[in-house]
Amino acid sequence: MKLIIKNIKNLKIFFAALLLIMSCTHVDEDPLNLRVGAEPSAKMRNDEGIKHFKAGRNYDALLQFNQANLADPTSGEIHFNLGLALWNENKKEKAIKHFKQAKKLAKGNPKILQSKLIQKILQEN
Repeated sequence: MKLIIKNIKNLKIFFAALLLIMSCTHVDEDPLNLRVGAEPSAKMRNDEGIKHFKAGRNYDALLQFNQANLADPTSGEIHFNLGLALWNENKKEKAIKHFKQAKKLAKGNPKILQSKLIQKILQEN
């Protein structure tokens, strides 16, 4: 009985640590759709990236967002999405560069300009 109780306590500690680790890297914001009239290839890749991101397939999302960025490197939304995916992959320096670019290319998009994540990250860096 004591062994079972000890194992339960160890499991609780393990899951608490796992939750803490996950909360440090996972973001609470969703990727953004492109504006009406966006370059069609960029829109298609971005839409695929959003599907992967929401399904928890972050690496696949990152690949799609990179392809979208190749099609349209002037989209603040794509840079924002790349930042999210990179942040989840613990590639913080690259994510910060894309968040800065997203803010620069936001074209008034409040979801980028008022993003709590971007504000927090850019304030700290």
